[in-house]
This record gives sequence, structure tokens and C-alpha cells, in this order.
Amino acid sequence: MIDPASDEPIHVLDLPQIYQKPSGTDLLKALALLTLQPRTFGTSAEAVKGPSVQPAGVTRYLTQIVSSSLSWLETDELREAVWDAAGARLSERSGRAAMPAMSRIFNIPTATGDELTLTLHEPSLTEDNLGMKTWVSSYLLSRRLHRLYTPPSQLVCDRSAEPSSNPRIKALELGSGTGLVGLSFAALMGETAAVHLTDLPEIVPNLSHNVALNVELLNTTKADVTTGMLDWSVTPEPLPAAAERFDVVLAADPLYSPNHPKWLVDTIGSWLSKRLEARVVAEMPLRDAYLPQVREFRQRMTDIGLTIVEEGEEIGYDDWENSEGDALAVKCWWSVWGWSERI
Repeated sequence: MIDPASDEPIHVLDLPQIYQKPSGTDLLKALALLTLQPRTFGTSAEAVKGPSVQPAGVTRYLTQIVSSSLSWLETDELREAVWDAAGARLSERSGRAAMPAMSRIFNIPTATGDELTLTLHEPSLTEDNLGMKTWVSSYLLSRRLHRLYTPPSQLVCDRSAEPSSNPRIKALELGSGTGLVGLSFAALMGETAAVHLTDLPEIVPNLSHNVALNVELLNTTKADVTTGMLDWSVTPEPLPAAAERFDVVLAADPLYSPNHPKWLVDTIGSWLSKRLEARVVAEMPLRDAYLPQVREFRQRMTDIGLTIVEEGEEIGYDDWENSEGDALAVKCWWSVWGWSERI
């Protein structure tokens, strides 16, 4: 068993071995120990450091993984993620300084004190695909979800009186990106919720890929996750019927153009259930350039009849560095909204 808190170097034989047919998650965790990753997300300025691995035998270990069929893993996406990660570690040991894409591991706390492990694929970053990067507000919100949202019992009880209806709480994530928040919510809620992750057409394929990467966790927790395209600039016609609306809407770092406050709030108004128990759970960075948009978002949410149930601010540290090479602190605002009166 690997102890992440230990300072003692790990021998390669202590890592999951191919002959043991380890899970994809365990293999990706082991491969993450062997990489030079970007600065780790966190809630303190210090990067989280894991244990080091003795170099002897690492190249042979990686070669075994690359050459294995990994036939016991459940999806092609999971096998490819393991092969890609192992190949990347081999490339780094040949002098490659940067990777075009990566699979990253996130640990999500639960109400019981345990942690769930998610694996997310992030393509190489270019100016036109920043939506496929995981951002610090998503990380912070995913780690707060177990404390921030407790399903109102009335949502389930109301539906239980209708045998033909789906008793699951329906959740919609807007601007899912890599899917960290929506997948975290789905894994935490398990079989009590059905979660639909959405984004623009060019982002959805990687989003769907990340759902497949986490098949082991989603199967274990009996989570129900789907993905699809949703363009906030397009108002659905006709508006969704009551049965098509969602009990929970999730959004992290959703404002990065002057149009987004209106588009986002209009989309929330179109898709959020009118039940008093319905909730919007959001987190966004308080960047100086976008403070007017945050204020506009707050006002527009109030204008459509939503009110803040709970809110707060927190500071996280993104995986970018400032010009001095230090962790980049980002102040974020989280909020939970509900209808001010029955509509």
C-alpha cells in the first residue's frame, strides 16, 4: 500500500504490477507518481508533494504497461489513458520537457471523510480550447460539494408519490469543461441523482471521454451521467416543460465574456425547476477584469426571482505560476441560490 504522506522513496515493486491486473484508477495513480506534473491545485500556496519513487526499474515498469493489452480494463478510453500516461513517463525520461496532453487525478472529499478519485483528460492547451482545462474554481467547488449540497428530502418524496416518474434528483451542469464538478456531484450523490453534463460542441467529445475514463467509480457509486451540447446563447423553443427541468444547476467559472451573465441566467431560468427546493450551485473567480460581470450575474439572478441561500469566499491556488514562479492565488466566490417564492 502506498502512503501518500510518507517521505520515504517508493520502490517500483511497491507500485501496482501488471500481473495483479490492477484497476485503471490504481495504474493512473501510480503513473502520476512518476511524472513531472504542473503545479498541483490546492487551498494553500504550497504545492502538494507526493512520495518519490526510486529510479531503479522505472523504465522497465513503464515498458511493461505500454506493451500490455490491459484486457481486464472496462473501456478503450481507460486503456488508452493508461497507455498514454505510461508513454508520457517514458518520453519524459528521454528528455521531453512538456506533454501535449495529460490525464490528471483529483481527490474529492465525501461527507464520511473518505475521498473519491477522479481522472480527467486535458488536451494540450491552445487559445481556442481553454474550455478543456480544469480551473481552480471547479476544483474548489468539487471539494466543497459534500458540504454545500444536501438533497432536500421533499424532492424525492414528492416524486415517490408518482410511480411512473423518475425518483432521481435531476442535475444539470452548465459549461462543464473537463467535467470535474458534474462528475464529482454524480459520484457523491450516486444512485439518488441523474446528472447531465453540457458544454459547446467542440468540448463535449473530451467531456464524454472523461465520463468513460471514470467508469469504474461511476459504476461503483451507481451514478447516472450523460453528456450533451448546450449553447447558452440559444433560447430553447418552446421552453422546457416542468418534467424536463432540473432540480439542481451547477456552474463553475462560467463568466468570461460580456454576454455571459445574460446568457447564463437566461439558461438557468429556462432549465431550473420551479420547485422551491430547486437550487443553483455556482463558484466563480473574482478576477478584477470580470467583476462587472459577476455583479451583473447577481443582479440578473435576483431579477428572475432567485435569492442567495448561502454564499462565501475562499482562496485557491491554480496550477499556473506567477512571474516569480510562485503559486497563483485566486479569490473565488461560491453561492447557492433558490427561488424566493413559488412561481
